[in-house]
Order: sequence, then C-alpha cells, then structure tokens
Amino acid sequence: MFIPLVDILRCIRPHEDTWLVASIDRAEDRDIIEGTLGCPSCLAEYPIHEGIVWFDPRVARAEYRQPSEHDVVRLAAALDLVDPRMTAVLHGSWGAYAPMIRGVSPVPLVLVNPPEGIASGDGVSIVLSATAPIATGSLSAIALDAGADGAMIASLVKALRGGGRMVGPVTMALPDNLVEITRDHELWVARLDAETMASAPILPTRRSR
Repeated sequence: MFIPLVDILRCIRPHEDTWLVASIDRAEDRDIIEGTLGCPSCLAEYPIHEGIVWFDPRVARAEYRQPSEHDVVRLAAALDLVDPRMTAVLHGSWGAYAPMIRGVSPVPLVLVNPPEGIASGDGVSIVLSATAPIATGSLSAIALDAGADGAMIASLVKALRGGGRMVGPVTMALPDNLVEITRDHELWVARLDAETMASAPILPTRRSR
C-alpha cells in the first residue's frame, strides 16, 4: 500500500467520514508491506498483508488474463492518465492492466478487487472490499468492471471528483451524474458532471501511531 494513498482510504462501516491511521510493521521505500489500518471513530482494524489492505476477506477475485498492449494504451488514453498528481482506480478485471499501465503512465493506481496474481508496489496499491473504501471526490479516473454491483458503482462514483473520467462496459447503464464523452462497441467513456456533483474536501490523515 503506497503510503501517500492512505490519505484517501476510509472506513467501510457506516459513520461520519474520517481518516484511517496506519500502524506499520514493515515497509519498503514508500509502500506498507505489513501493518494495520485503524479507524479512530469505530476502532475497526483492517490488516495489510503483502501490501494488500483487507477490508473484506470474503471478496472473490477473478482469474488473471493478460491484456494486450493495445488495450492497455487504449485504457490509459480513455482515462487521460497523464498527470502524476492524479489518482486512478482500476476495479475488478481491469486490475490486470496495472503493471503495463505503470509502464506508460506516471499515475498511481489503486486496484479494487483485482485478479489473483497482481502484486502491490511500484505505484500500485491493492484493496479488497465489497465497496470502494475511498474518500468522496478523491479520484481523477476510474475503470469500472462489468461485474460491479450497485453498491460498488455508487461508492466509486462518489469517490470521483468533478470532471473526473470513468470507463465502463456498454452492457452497463451510465451511472447517474455522469456525462457521456464517447463510446464504441465495447466501452463508454464519461466524466462526472462537476455542476451537479460538488467535490468534497479530503480530510487530513494521520499515517502512523
């Protein structure tokens, strides 16, 4: 788990929005390898093991399938992953694209329930959770997997900042408050309407205890 991205993670339990506090047992460079994220509001604790934050250990993960270089470049372009100050989420099977995207883009990536076999580190962080445990308005771009349920979709849209981009399959209806930019026979690309969805400020975070 990339330490600076702890700032945008949030407790999945229903209470007021607050930061999570990182207790680090082992780190390499700027990545937490072993440790715990704790909620100061409800005292919930979420273990970090081999760089993965386990918000919900029951989450199923898909089998890894190697994407083509063409599809990786296409996704990076659709999400406009050019600015290292951005933060992007790849949900579900899109997580398989992460290692190759990091080869063409400087943007740090959070993978929500990626396929088995994807490792954290080198700008890639992994969380396992039934909903996206991410602060409101903190993401610049999201790739949404076809298997996302209503709760996951709602949590990811909430985490997208005004003007941020989302990519999804054409088999999925465009979520509320998103404005379509373009589509082809496989995917739509949309942005969050900044006029109807104001971005909420991100609360300050304490990283250690």
